[in-house]
Amino acid sequence: MSESSRFDNVDEIFEGRLRGNQLMLSGKGLTPEEAELLWQAPKMQEVSWLDLDDNNLGDHGVQGLVECGYLENVQYLNLNQNNVSDEGLRFLADAKYLVKLKRLHLKGNPIMGEGVIALFSSETLENLSTFQVNDGWTCKKREGWRYKPRV
Repeated sequence: MSESSRFDNVDEIFEGRLRGNQLMLSGKGLTPEEAELLWQAPKMQEVSWLDLDDNNLGDHGVQGLVECGYLENVQYLNLNQNNVSDEGLRFLADAKYLVKLKRLHLKGNPIMGEGVIALFSSETLENLSTFQVNDGWTCKKREGWRYKPRV
């Protein structure tokens, strides 16, 4: 860990924030480097609800997240307000371990659109049925995606 890290170990991150299968890390200001502690923790296999709202993960943090084999049981992922761009969404679209992901929240991120198209086209996120990009802009899968981009 870098000297600027606020957490010495993953137990400090989990402390008081793991409730059953829900890990509530909203507003903790997690950096990609601090999140690496989570991605290396076998305890993450127990998590099916991962709330990372209002942190500092950015695309680099999302790349680490999607490479974590311990996240195979995550069904709900909140990445609102994490400075995730279309590049981060492309990482998510190719996530081979998030096979059970059903719901994804992405509000308040600098997303331009190409990443959304990647999510629509993802071959690995087969169970993803709902994702929110902005307030009032929710995409749902019903025999294809309800909001398809115009080509």
